[in-house]
Amino acid sequence: MPRCKTTASALLGKWIWRFAIEEDFFWRKVVGVKYGRLGFGWRTKEARGTFGVGVWRDILKESSWCWDNIEFKVGKGTKVSFWTDHWCGNEKLAQTFPQLFVLAAQRNTSVNEMWDSSLGQGGWNISLSRNLNDWELDALGELLQLLRDLRTSLEEDAVIWKGESHGLFRIRDAYKLLAGSNVISFPKKGIWVDKVPTKVAFFAWEASWEKVLTLDKLQRRGWQFPNSCKGSMGDCPGLVWANWVFPEKVKDMLVSWRGPFVGRKRKRIWTSIPLCIFWTVWKERNRLAFRGGSLAIQKLKNSFVCNLWSWARVYMGEESSSLIGFLEWLAAP
Repeated sequence: MPRCKTTASALLGKWIWRFAIEEDFFWRKVVGVKYGRLGFGWRTKEARGTFGVGVWRDILKESSWCWDNIEFKVGKGTKVSFWTDHWCGNEKLAQTFPQLFVLAAQRNTSVNEMWDSSLGQGGWNISLSRNLNDWELDALGELLQLLRDLRTSLEEDAVIWKGESHGLFRIRDAYKLLAGSNVISFPKKGIWVDKVPTKVAFFAWEASWEKVLTLDKLQRRGWQFPNSCKGSMGDCPGLVWANWVFPEKVKDMLVSWRGPFVGRKRKRIWTSIPLCIFWTVWKERNRLAFRGGSLAIQKLKNSFVCNLWSWARVYMGEESSSLIGFLEWLAAP
Protein backbone atom coordinates (compact mmCIF):
# COMPACT_ATOMS: atom_id res chain seq x y z
CA MET A 1 0.00 0.00 0.00
CA PRO A 2 2.73 2.57 0.79
CA ARG A 3 4.29 1.98 -2.64
CA CYS A 4 0.93 2.41 -4.36
CA LYS A 5 0.32 5.66 -2.50
CA THR A 6 3.76 6.99 -3.43
CA THR A 7 3.23 6.04 -7.07
CA ALA A 8 -0.16 7.74 -7.08
CA SER A 9 1.34 10.91 -5.62
CA ALA A 10 4.04 10.95 -8.29
CA LEU A 11 1.46 10.47 -11.05
CA LEU A 12 -0.76 13.24 -9.70
CA GLY A 13 2.23 15.51 -9.25
CA LYS A 14 2.90 15.21 -12.97
CA TRP A 15 -0.25 17.29 -13.57
CA ILE A 16 1.03 20.07 -11.33
CA TRP A 17 4.10 20.21 -13.55
CA ARG A 18 2.08 20.00 -16.76
CA PHE A 19 -0.18 22.86 -15.72
CA ALA A 20 2.91 25.00 -15.19
CA ILE A 21 4.51 24.29 -18.58
CA GLU A 22 1.63 23.60 -21.02
CA GLU A 23 0.45 27.18 -21.23
CA ASP A 24 -1.20 26.95 -24.66
CA PHE A 25 -2.95 23.61 -24.16
CA PHE A 26 -6.74 23.64 -24.19
CA TRP A 27 -7.14 21.53 -21.02
CA ARG A 28 -4.97 23.97 -19.08
CA LYS A 29 -7.04 26.93 -20.20
CA VAL A 30 -10.24 25.15 -19.14
CA VAL A 31 -8.84 24.28 -15.70
CA GLY A 32 -7.49 27.80 -15.28
CA VAL A 33 -10.87 29.36 -16.05
CA LYS A 34 -12.77 26.94 -13.81
CA TYR A 35 -10.64 27.31 -10.70
CA GLY A 36 -8.87 30.60 -11.27
CA ARG A 37 -5.14 31.19 -11.28
CA LEU A 38 -2.82 32.21 -8.48
CA GLY A 39 -0.14 34.85 -8.76
CA PHE A 40 1.39 34.89 -12.20
CA GLY A 41 -0.61 31.94 -13.50
CA TRP A 42 1.66 28.96 -12.85
CA ARG A 43 -0.87 27.26 -10.58
CA THR A 44 -4.58 27.31 -9.80
CA LYS A 45 -6.51 28.39 -6.76
CA GLU A 46 -7.81 25.82 -4.31
CA ALA A 47 -10.59 23.59 -5.68
CA ARG A 48 -13.78 24.36 -3.79
CA GLY A 49 -17.29 23.04 -4.10
CA THR A 50 -19.00 19.66 -3.94
CA PHE A 51 -19.43 18.51 -7.51
CA GLY A 52 -16.95 18.26 -10.35
CA VAL A 53 -13.83 19.16 -8.35
CA GLY A 54 -12.74 15.81 -6.91
CA VAL A 55 -9.97 14.97 -9.39
CA TRP A 56 -8.33 18.39 -9.40
CA ARG A 57 -8.65 18.65 -5.63
CA ASP A 58 -6.67 15.39 -5.32
CA ILE A 59 -4.08 16.74 -7.73
CA LEU A 60 -3.70 19.94 -5.72
CA LYS A 61 -2.90 17.89 -2.61
CA GLU A 62 0.46 17.20 -4.26
CA SER A 63 1.22 20.88 -4.88
CA SER A 64 3.39 21.41 -1.81
CA TRP A 65 6.12 18.86 -2.49
CA CYS A 66 6.00 19.54 -6.23
CA TRP A 67 6.62 23.26 -5.89
CA ASP A 68 9.26 22.63 -3.24
CA ASN A 69 11.19 20.91 -6.04
CA ILE A 70 10.56 23.46 -8.78
CA GLU A 71 12.57 26.60 -9.37
CA PHE A 72 12.25 29.37 -11.93
CA LYS A 73 14.51 30.35 -14.79
CA VAL A 74 14.06 34.09 -15.12
CA GLY A 75 13.87 35.68 -18.54
CA LYS A 76 11.74 38.79 -18.76
CA GLY A 77 10.84 38.32 -15.11
CA THR A 78 7.21 39.33 -15.62
CA LYS A 79 5.82 35.98 -14.41
CA VAL A 80 8.12 35.30 -11.47
CA SER A 81 7.58 36.71 -7.99
CA PHE A 82 10.69 38.44 -6.69
CA TRP A 83 10.11 37.47 -3.06
CA THR A 84 7.97 34.32 -3.03
CA ASP A 85 9.20 32.26 -6.00
CA HIS A 86 12.48 30.33 -5.93
CA TRP A 87 14.51 31.86 -8.75
CA CYS A 88 17.94 32.54 -7.21
CA GLY A 89 19.97 31.24 -4.30
CA ASN A 90 19.08 28.08 -2.40
CA GLU A 91 15.54 29.10 -1.48
CA LYS A 92 12.94 31.83 -1.92
CA LEU A 93 14.22 35.28 -1.08
CA ALA A 94 11.37 35.67 1.41
CA GLN A 95 12.81 32.70 3.30
CA THR A 96 16.44 33.81 3.09
CA PHE A 97 15.67 37.42 4.05
CA PRO A 98 12.43 37.36 6.06
CA GLN A 99 13.19 40.64 7.83
CA LEU A 100 13.44 42.40 4.45
CA PHE A 101 10.36 40.65 3.11
CA VAL A 102 8.33 41.96 6.05
CA LEU A 103 9.48 45.48 5.16
CA ALA A 104 8.96 45.13 1.39
CA ALA A 105 6.77 47.86 -0.06
CA GLN A 106 5.27 45.32 -2.49
CA ARG A 107 5.52 41.68 -1.42
CA ASN A 108 3.86 40.30 -4.57
CA THR A 109 5.96 42.25 -7.04
CA SER A 110 7.57 40.51 -10.02
CA VAL A 111 11.28 40.22 -10.74
CA ASN A 112 10.80 42.53 -13.71
CA GLU A 113 9.30 45.25 -11.53
CA MET A 114 12.30 45.13 -9.20
CA TRP A 115 14.75 45.55 -12.08
CA ASP A 116 15.37 49.21 -12.92
CA SER A 117 16.79 49.61 -16.43
CA SER A 118 17.29 53.36 -15.90
CA LEU A 119 20.16 52.75 -13.46
CA GLY A 120 23.13 52.87 -15.85
CA GLN A 121 23.34 49.35 -17.24
CA GLY A 122 20.40 48.39 -15.06
CA GLY A 123 20.19 47.49 -11.40
CA TRP A 124 17.99 46.18 -8.62
CA ASN A 125 15.71 48.65 -6.88
CA ILE A 126 14.76 47.16 -3.51
CA SER A 127 11.80 49.22 -2.36
CA LEU A 128 11.14 49.04 1.39
CA SER A 129 8.38 50.56 3.51
CA ARG A 130 10.80 52.34 5.88
CA ASN A 131 14.46 53.12 6.39
CA LEU A 132 16.51 50.23 7.74
CA ASN A 133 17.98 50.09 11.22
CA ASP A 134 21.72 49.64 11.47
CA TRP A 135 21.44 45.95 12.32
CA GLU A 136 19.28 45.36 9.22
CA LEU A 137 21.76 46.81 6.73
CA ASP A 138 23.81 43.62 6.60
CA ALA A 139 20.81 41.69 5.28
CA LEU A 140 20.30 44.23 2.48
CA GLY A 141 23.98 44.02 1.59
CA GLU A 142 23.79 40.22 1.44
CA LEU A 143 20.71 40.42 -0.81
CA LEU A 144 22.38 42.85 -3.23
CA GLN A 145 25.48 40.65 -3.29
CA LEU A 146 23.33 37.64 -4.20
CA LEU A 147 21.67 39.62 -7.02
CA ARG A 148 24.87 41.22 -8.28
CA ASP A 149 25.34 39.07 -11.40
CA LEU A 150 21.64 38.55 -12.15
CA ARG A 151 19.50 40.53 -14.55
CA THR A 152 16.42 40.18 -16.73
CA SER A 153 16.51 39.27 -20.44
CA LEU A 154 14.20 39.06 -23.45
CA GLU A 155 13.52 35.33 -22.98
CA GLU A 156 10.30 33.96 -21.52
CA ASP A 157 10.24 32.86 -17.89
CA ALA A 158 10.26 29.10 -17.35
CA VAL A 159 10.13 26.46 -14.61
CA ILE A 160 12.86 23.91 -13.92
CA TRP A 161 12.57 20.63 -12.02
CA LYS A 162 15.34 20.25 -9.47
CA GLY A 163 15.69 16.50 -10.01
CA GLU A 164 18.15 14.59 -12.15
CA SER A 165 16.35 14.82 -15.52
CA HIS A 166 17.89 17.99 -16.93
CA GLY A 167 15.23 20.26 -15.53
CA LEU A 168 12.23 18.14 -16.53
CA PHE A 169 9.74 16.33 -14.33
CA ARG A 170 10.02 12.53 -14.50
CA ILE A 171 7.69 10.22 -12.59
CA ARG A 172 10.59 7.93 -11.71
CA ASP A 173 12.54 10.78 -10.13
CA ALA A 174 9.44 12.01 -8.31
CA TYR A 175 8.84 8.52 -6.92
CA LYS A 176 12.41 8.29 -5.64
CA LEU A 177 12.05 11.70 -4.06
CA LEU A 178 8.83 10.79 -2.28
CA ALA A 179 9.97 7.32 -1.26
CA GLY A 180 13.12 8.64 0.37
CA SER A 181 11.71 11.82 1.84
CA ASN A 182 11.14 12.33 5.54
CA VAL A 183 10.78 16.09 5.23
CA ILE A 184 7.89 17.64 7.14
CA SER A 185 5.70 19.92 5.06
CA PHE A 186 5.86 23.57 5.97
CA PRO A 187 2.97 24.36 8.37
CA LYS A 188 1.62 27.42 6.58
CA LYS A 189 -1.94 26.81 7.80
CA GLY A 190 -0.68 26.91 11.38
CA ILE A 191 0.99 30.28 10.77
CA TRP A 192 -1.35 32.28 8.56
CA VAL A 193 -4.28 31.88 10.92
CA ASP A 194 -7.27 34.01 10.02
CA LYS A 195 -7.45 37.28 12.00
CA VAL A 196 -4.40 36.60 14.17
CA PRO A 197 -2.38 39.88 14.36
CA THR A 198 -0.21 40.14 11.25
CA LYS A 199 2.97 40.89 13.20
CA VAL A 200 2.49 37.68 15.20
CA ALA A 201 2.00 35.56 12.07
CA PHE A 202 5.12 37.05 10.48
CA PHE A 203 7.11 36.39 13.66
CA ALA A 204 5.99 32.73 13.69
CA TRP A 205 6.90 32.47 10.02
CA GLU A 206 10.42 33.81 10.66
CA ALA A 207 10.81 31.55 13.68
CA SER A 208 9.75 28.50 11.65
CA TRP A 209 12.55 29.20 9.18
CA GLU A 210 14.94 29.91 12.09
CA LYS A 211 15.51 33.42 10.75
CA VAL A 212 14.55 35.43 13.84
CA LEU A 213 17.20 37.98 14.85
CA THR A 214 18.04 36.50 18.24
CA LEU A 215 20.61 38.16 20.48
CA ASP A 216 23.37 35.75 19.53
CA LYS A 217 22.86 36.59 15.84
CA LEU A 218 22.99 40.33 16.56
CA GLN A 219 26.16 39.81 18.62
CA ARG A 220 27.80 37.99 15.71
CA ARG A 221 27.11 41.14 13.69
CA GLY A 222 28.98 43.24 16.21
CA TRP A 223 26.22 44.40 18.54
CA GLN A 224 26.82 44.19 22.27
CA PHE A 225 23.95 43.22 24.56
CA PRO A 226 23.66 41.67 28.01
CA ASN A 227 22.62 38.19 26.95
CA SER A 228 21.51 35.94 29.76
CA CYS A 229 19.56 33.68 27.45
CA LYS A 230 21.21 32.77 24.17
CA GLY A 231 20.10 31.01 21.05
CA SER A 232 16.68 30.45 19.59
CA MET A 233 13.35 30.78 21.32
CA GLY A 234 13.48 27.31 22.77
CA ASP A 235 17.12 27.30 23.87
CA CYS A 236 16.58 28.81 27.31
CA PRO A 237 15.24 26.43 29.97
CA GLY A 238 14.93 29.28 32.45
CA LEU A 239 12.51 31.14 30.21
CA VAL A 240 10.01 28.49 29.27
CA TRP A 241 10.34 26.65 32.64
CA ALA A 242 11.44 23.43 30.94
CA ASN A 243 13.55 22.23 28.04
CA TRP A 244 11.75 21.55 24.79
CA VAL A 245 11.18 17.82 25.01
CA PHE A 246 8.96 17.24 22.00
CA PRO A 247 8.86 18.75 19.51
CA GLU A 248 12.22 20.50 19.39
CA LYS A 249 11.58 23.20 16.78
CA VAL A 250 8.94 25.81 16.07
CA LYS A 251 8.07 24.23 12.72
CA ASP A 252 7.66 20.79 14.30
CA MET A 253 5.45 22.29 16.98
CA LEU A 254 3.13 23.86 14.41
CA VAL A 255 2.98 20.68 12.34
CA SER A 256 2.12 18.52 15.35
CA TRP A 257 -0.41 20.90 16.91
CA ARG A 258 -3.92 19.62 16.56
CA GLY A 259 -5.66 20.70 19.75
CA PRO A 260 -8.62 18.88 21.25
CA PHE A 261 -11.79 18.08 19.36
CA VAL A 262 -13.48 21.37 20.16
CA GLY A 263 -15.64 21.74 17.08
CA ARG A 264 -15.68 24.52 14.52
CA LYS A 265 -16.80 27.24 16.90
CA ARG A 266 -13.59 27.16 18.97
CA LYS A 267 -11.24 25.87 16.29
CA ARG A 268 -9.90 29.29 15.27
CA ILE A 269 -8.85 30.09 18.81
CA TRP A 270 -7.28 26.69 19.45
CA THR A 271 -5.35 27.02 16.18
CA SER A 272 -3.92 30.34 17.34
CA ILE A 273 -2.68 29.00 20.71
CA PRO A 274 0.86 28.04 19.50
CA LEU A 275 1.26 31.49 17.93
CA CYS A 276 0.16 33.10 21.18
CA ILE A 277 2.68 31.00 23.13
CA PHE A 278 5.51 31.95 20.77
CA TRP A 279 4.63 35.64 20.86
CA THR A 280 4.22 35.82 24.64
CA VAL A 281 7.51 34.02 25.31
CA TRP A 282 9.34 36.13 22.73
CA LYS A 283 8.12 39.40 24.22
CA GLU A 284 9.11 38.28 27.72
CA ARG A 285 12.47 37.10 26.45
CA ASN A 286 13.17 40.51 24.93
CA ARG A 287 12.08 42.25 28.12
CA LEU A 288 14.55 40.22 30.17
CA ALA A 289 17.34 40.68 27.64
CA PHE A 290 17.04 44.42 27.09
CA ARG A 291 15.58 45.68 30.37
CA GLY A 292 16.85 43.10 32.84
CA GLY A 293 14.92 41.73 35.78
CA SER A 294 13.89 38.23 36.74
CA LEU A 295 11.41 35.82 35.25
CA ALA A 296 8.06 35.39 36.97
CA ILE A 297 6.48 32.18 35.69
CA GLN A 298 2.97 33.00 36.86
CA LYS A 299 3.17 36.42 35.23
CA LEU A 300 4.22 34.79 31.97
CA LYS A 301 1.28 32.40 32.12
CA ASN A 302 -1.09 35.27 32.86
CA SER A 303 0.28 37.23 29.91
CA PHE A 304 -0.39 34.28 27.62
CA VAL A 305 -4.00 33.92 28.78
CA CYS A 306 -4.66 37.66 28.51
CA ASN A 307 -3.13 37.82 25.03
CA LEU A 308 -5.28 34.93 23.85
CA TRP A 309 -8.38 36.53 25.31
CA SER A 310 -7.64 39.87 23.65
CA TRP A 311 -7.18 38.16 20.27
CA ALA A 312 -10.45 36.33 20.68
CA ARG A 313 -12.31 39.52 21.50
CA VAL A 314 -10.67 42.04 19.19
CA TYR A 315 -9.60 39.99 16.18
CA MET A 316 -11.90 36.99 16.25
CA GLY A 317 -15.10 38.63 17.35
CA GLU A 318 -15.83 36.25 20.23
CA GLU A 319 -17.92 37.81 22.98
CA SER A 320 -17.20 37.14 26.64
CA SER A 321 -18.22 39.03 29.74
CA SER A 322 -15.02 38.17 31.61
CA LEU A 323 -11.70 36.37 31.33
CA ILE A 324 -13.01 33.53 33.49
CA GLY A 325 -16.08 33.26 31.28
CA PHE A 326 -13.86 33.08 28.20
CA LEU A 327 -11.77 30.24 29.66
CA GLU A 328 -14.87 28.31 30.66
CA TRP A 329 -16.31 28.76 27.18
CA LEU A 330 -13.04 27.65 25.55
CA ALA A 331 -12.78 24.51 27.70
CA ALA A 332 -16.45 23.54 27.48
CA PRO A 333 -17.26 20.32 25.53
